[in-house]
Amino acid sequence: MKFHLAIATAVLAVTACMPTETVTAELVDSRAGESVTGVGNTICTYRYNDARGDHQVEKIHPKGARCPSTIQVER
Repeated sequence: MKFHLAIATAVLAVTACMPTETVTAELVDSRAGESVTGVGNTICTYRYNDARGDHQVEKIHPKGARCPSTIQVER
């Protein structure tokens, strides 16, 4: 068990030291949504591409909000 804990700690230490990169994601869709409590919102869907492939990010804003055409995503 201590061996597994040591490996997990080492992996976390290495990933914590990795530099982060900021990429620009472009808006591809926006739609009305609803939270679990029934409150209306706007869901903005963004996509970006990097060396690992295509990625999709969703951001939730208050109902009636306008989605920005691009956002910065830290990965």
